[in-house]
Amino acid sequence: MLISEETIKKVNLIIQRMFTHNRSWDRFLAYSSTEWAFDHFNEVFHHGLAHLYPLLADLAGDILLRYNVAPEYYETPRDSRVYSSMLEFFNINISEHTETYELIKSAIDTATVNGDLNVETDLKALLRLFNRFMQQAITLRDKAQIYGENNKAMFDGFADQFYVLEKEYEQLTDDDSEEDDDD
Repeated sequence: MLISEETIKKVNLIIQRMFTHNRSWDRFLAYSSTEWAFDHFNEVFHHGLAHLYPLLADLAGDILLRYNVAPEYYETPRDSRVYSSMLEFFNINISEHTETYELIKSAIDTATVNGDLNVETDLKALLRLFNRFMQQAITLRDKAQIYGENNKAMFDGFADQFYVLEKEYEQLTDDDSEEDDDD
């Protein structure tokens, strides 16, 4: 086999985590829009962040597909959380991102130990990309601390200025298969 079973399992767990991030963000965006009127924040971060996580899952799935292994899509937990503050969510978000960061590092270690060196290289590239998502999580938490709970409207209004994933958005959503309109 060109990729070890242990590495396959770790990559499938990464896929699961990315879909879990998507669900967590979709839930928070829905909650914050209805409870705090975060309409602008939702506009910026729904497609600009929440929808990028399944694309990160696709990148992980592509690693397996290169070795003729079909990705498995494990269950993701339901999310019906409510938040007493925006800072509560952003702290949870950093914790969840840290868990994913540790999972990717563990998958790299597993690939290395099992001699899956090309997979190791692909996972390191994924980790470098995910580091920007960590930066986004930290930026949002820091901005929530600065603005505070009494300035939610200002936080919402300036949400586009907190967005740091422009390049990653372009990278993940670029469709190289576009047809040439000159035909």
